[in-house]
Formats: sequence, structure tokens, C-alpha cells
Amino acid sequence: MNRKKEGTTRAAPGMAVTSDVSGVVISHERPAPDTEPYVIAPLFISLVNGRRLTARKWSLSGVRDRVLAGEDLTGARLLIPFQGIEVGFPVDLIPSADFEFWAFDGLTGRQREALGLFYRNLMTGRMAATDDIITALDTPVDLVPMGETEEEKAAGQAKVKPRSLRIVLNLLWYVGLVIFLVGFLGSMVWNKVEGISLSHARVYSERSDLRAPSDGYLQIEASSADTVAEGSQVARLFAPETDMSLEDAQQRVALLSDRISEGRTRLDLHDSMRDEVRASVERLYSKAALKRFDAGISIQSGDHNDQRSRLEQELRGYESDLDRATAELRRLQQLQRFIRVTAPTAGHVVEWLAKDQQFVRAGDVVATFETEGPRVVRGWMDDRMATSISLGMEADISLQIEGEKRVLTGRVVEVEAGENPAAPDQFGITVTVAASGISVDDTRALMRFNAPIEVVVKRNLVNRWLRAGD
Repeated sequence: MNRKKEGTTRAAPGMAVTSDVSGVVISHERPAPDTEPYVIAPLFISLVNGRRLTARKWSLSGVRDRVLAGEDLTGARLLIPFQGIEVGFPVDLIPSADFEFWAFDGLTGRQREALGLFYRNLMTGRMAATDDIITALDTPVDLVPMGETEEEKAAGQAKVKPRSLRIVLNLLWYVGLVIFLVGFLGSMVWNKVEGISLSHARVYSERSDLRAPSDGYLQIEASSADTVAEGSQVARLFAPETDMSLEDAQQRVALLSDRISEGRTRLDLHDSMRDEVRASVERLYSKAALKRFDAGISIQSGDHNDQRSRLEQELRGYESDLDRATAELRRLQQLQRFIRVTAPTAGHVVEWLAKDQQFVRAGDVVATFETEGPRVVRGWMDDRMATSISLGMEADISLQIEGEKRVLTGRVVEVEAGENPAAPDQFGITVTVAASGISVDDTRALMRFNAPIEVVVKRNLVNRWLRAGD
């Protein structure tokens, strides 16, 4: 602190000047960065490109180390090593004119406190305790005044709506809230009164089992995608006692056919050499021998005509054997018990329970058959509601299709007495509802067999009340 005589006083940069009543001038001057002591200890600076620089001479004002010269310090982070851990934060480094000193710029309160703690520990030779590090990192950045300034009060009052408008808006808000609550609760009550929910509702279709009429190997002829007429053949059975004999006969017919083809080929090849052989006979034998050759008579054993006769005889034998084998094949095919599995009604096979070419016993279930027609929904209700439901009443059928709810319109098509699915000893009413406006194929695609479903039958009370008034 300097004391000067009263008079004109000029303040140097970085120095605050005050005076008291006695005329004594008091100046407060910040310490120059050059006079601040430096520490020789590693301080790490991480660059954007991933490089890591180590500055070994620094103070709380900045870094005096030529290792930063020529480096792009944009976006750099300052890393403070605290006993094996590093505390890092972004830092702006402002170089001096001679690029000998880089000053820290824009540090927050927490960042200055953490750097100061590390600096003081190095200066005093004391290790930083864990609670000191936590305290430094938890230092508040700014102290925000809790009071409201006059300008803020004026700005807040300028945004306040007039009292009458606020009253109207509040009334509208509460009236809307009341209407919403009354409408929401009222709609729930109305739905309970207007609709009759069916319990244990399931998708239903007429199905039956196809059974094997006798023992045999199953050969499937109709797939699950085929729609067949009543009495159509969907599969057949082969009896095992004649199946092997039939297979042998088929193989023998095929073998004889191949041998006949080979014999004819050899005979044609033999006939192709006739002119050459005749020329030899004409040269070596008499004219009488030549006439016998032309007549197809053998001159001596093993000659051309003798070999041809043997080939023809062998071919005729194969042809005779083929005729007998073919007749045997036809006889076995007629003797084979050819058993048909037919459709009981028009419809389609839902699922084959036996595989193709599988051996089945008489009475085994080989397939599940679904009668042609739309799938419907069957549900149960207490018999006390018998007077509340009738044929033709509308109903809502709720479906879940690919995660989305879809509601189909339906009508009650059948009402009959039935058991409660949850309690077989309890009787009530079974209600059948059919979807309206969609095809048979659509009902199969949208409604999975035996799937649980939600059905609400509508009482249509409004129309009843209007008709009662007429």
C-alpha cells in the first residue's frame, strides 16, 4: 500500500485507486504474472488431434514452456494429475507476442480452484487429500442472488394479463375440465349400460378329424391351401401286402423293356453288315450257296443268317416275357386295395397329422378338416340375460392385428343354451356372432381358430326409446 499526497493521481493498468477524507491515496495493484512464482512440475495438455503435451514450467497465470510453440491449441484440454488420477477440463491458451508465455483464459471457478489446489500443494510440498480434491471440484461457479431486481419485477408485471382476462381463462379451464371428466365417466357408464360383454369368447369354425379307413401307407394329394368339394379325394392308402409285389413287377417290366431295346439295337447292327457278308459269300462260295444266303438260310453253323436267327429268337423271348410281366403288373394293380380318404363336406385340410408315405393303422387320425364357411365367434352369458339378447343384434368384435386394435361389426346369428366353459356344471346361454361385410377368406386371415376375443353386443337403447315414443 502506497500513501501519496493529495493531488492528481493517475492509475496504472490493473490498479484500483481510492482516497479517503484525509487526502491519502490508497492503490490496490494486482501481482504481475512475471513476478508470480513458477513450479517445475508436469502439467498435461491434450490436443484435438490426440497428441499429449507436457508443460513443465507453469503458474496460476499460464504456461511458460516452449513445448507449446507452433501447436494448434484450439479445443485443448488441461489435465491435472492428482496422485494417479487426472482431472481435465477445456482451456483457452492465449500466447504472448514473443510466444514465450501462454496465459490461461476463461477459467471457471471450479477450474481455478482445482488448478490452485494442485499449485499450492506443489509449492508447499504437501500431497492433496481426497476431500480437498472433491471440495475443489464442488466449488460453486457463481453466487446467484436470490432476490428479484426492480427490472425483473417490471418485466414480470408487463407479461401479466389483465385480471378480467385471467378470470375468464380460469373459468374456461375449469368448465372444460368438468366437461371432460363428466364425458369420460359418462361414456364409461353408458358403455356398461348399452353393451353386453360376452365371457369366454373364442373364434370357432366347424372342424372334424379325418381317419384312416384301414392299414396302409398314406399318400397325400391335397395340401392345406386347397379348397376341395364334398367327397373329393384328399389322400389314399396302399395296402402293404401287395405293395412289394407290385414294385417287383414294375421293376421286371422296366428290365424287360430295356433288354428288348438292346436286342433290337444288336439286330439292327447285325443287319447293317449284310451287304458286306453277301459279297464275301459271293466271292468264296458257289451260286447255290449265294441263293441260300439271300433266302435267309444258314450255310454253316455260326454264319450271318444263323446269328440273325438267334438274335430274333432272343428278342421274341424278351417280348413274350414282357407281355407276361405286363399282365402280372395289371393283375397286381387290380388286386391292390386302393383306399380313398375323402372330404366329408366342402372345405379344406387345416393340418396333416401324418406325413406323406407314413404307415398308419386303421382309425388313426391323419388330418384335421375345416368345413367351408366363415369363422364366427362364440361366447357365453348368464341365463338371466336371456331377455336382453336376440337374433340380429349388432355387436363389436375387437381384434389385435399386428399390435393394432381393429373393431369389426358383427351380428348375432345364433342363441342357444350352453355350458359355462369355466364351470361345466353351470348352464347359461351360448351366443354366436358372425362378422359382417368381410369374405370367408378374410375371416380365416383375421380370426385365428380358438383365439380369445372381445365381443360386446349392443342393446341399441336409443332406437328402442325412440320407437317406444312413436
